[in-house]
Amino acid sequence: MSHFEKKMVVSPQVVVNVVRDAHEFFRENKIDERYENMALDLIRRYVSHEGLPREVDPFFAASLYVVTRHPWSHPNPLTKNEFASKIRIKETSLEWYTESIIEKLEFITLHDRNRNPYFFDPDGTIASVVDSIVRTSVGEEVVKSIVKGGVVSPNALADKIVDRLCSVVKIVPSAFEHELHRLVQRKIEEESGRLLGQLEGR
Repeated sequence: MSHFEKKMVVSPQVVVNVVRDAHEFFRENKIDERYENMALDLIRRYVSHEGLPREVDPFFAASLYVVTRHPWSHPNPLTKNEFASKIRIKETSLEWYTESIIEKLEFITLHDRNRNPYFFDPDGTIASVVDSIVRTSVGEEVVKSIVKGGVVSPNALADKIVDRLCSVVKIVPSAFEHELHRLVQRKIEEESGRLLGQLEGR
């Protein structure tokens, strides 16, 4: 089920008020408008489906932290500790709300070679491109196996897809190849199971 289909747990007015409060928080902290708009949308989605957080400032800061650590921001050397100091928020609160956002909105976390976290949205551009390429690639492999027999291994197919995502389409920086491979392989197995189930009439 898409996040957009979930029922709102608070009134629209509550969401509007929180978004306005967040806008004030970002204005006081002189946040770039592009990041602010992305963070405000994240706040809207979270509050609509999870209700009001206990503490709003750390929640606003965590929303901003998540959107500033998109894979496209790589390399992004700013640590969680530095980010928390910059926004004058306790690092533990920032961490707690970051984890809550990631979990509730099902963001995908990738780490670079230095183990720094980057987050991408399951409803965002990267996720839709990854899903689309996996779906078409698995579909082609399944029909090839019907016509010619033999099946390409999920691992080899994942190699091809990750290479396409990082080197051809360049939608994900190559620093995330290793972690992206695991994610793609899991999606290949899910999609293969779905297609084969269809073909076997399950």
